[in-house]
Amino acid sequence: MANSIVVFTAVPRQEIIANRGSGEWVLNPDRGSQCKYLVCCRKHHWRNAEEGVPKKGAFLVGLIKRLVPGSKNARGQQRYFIEISQFATLSKPGVWGEWRNPVRYDDLKKLGIDARSLRFAPIGRPSAKTQRAHEPPAGDQGLTIAEAKKALAASFGVRPEDIEINIRA
Repeated sequence: MANSIVVFTAVPRQEIIANRGSGEWVLNPDRGSQCKYLVCCRKHHWRNAEEGVPKKGAFLVGLIKRLVPGSKNARGQQRYFIEISQFATLSKPGVWGEWRNPVRYDDLKKLGIDARSLRFAPIGRPSAKTQRAHEPPAGDQGLTIAEAKKALAASFGVRPEDIEINIRA
């Protein structure tokens, strides 16, 4: 069973830590909410090659706090920000295979990562800017019931159909 969301990213380690996670990813929220870890692997064209992580290597493992719905892509698919509460850095070559999709569900052991050897550190407190950037968007009309159910479901790790909203006027 998959315990990790593995992403193939060009975003450097310090930026992921500063942002308290990684996103915007099109993923299955039901499957993703069952995962404990976020594993970030280096893309070929990386913005921060100075960190010395080999191409396709894992460079960060985070403990997933929640999935935050974001914008939708051109095909109408929901994107998610993967918020983490703690992180561990590593430099493990060859973790990313020849997969085409930049999001994958896998198991740390199968990836060759021993969770017991990782030294997790807490993510610092969010700045007001970072906190606002990962809140679900609210337009002039506010949230629809469907959007609110989707956001609450991602926060609590349940399906949107399991959320009931009562409005008292």
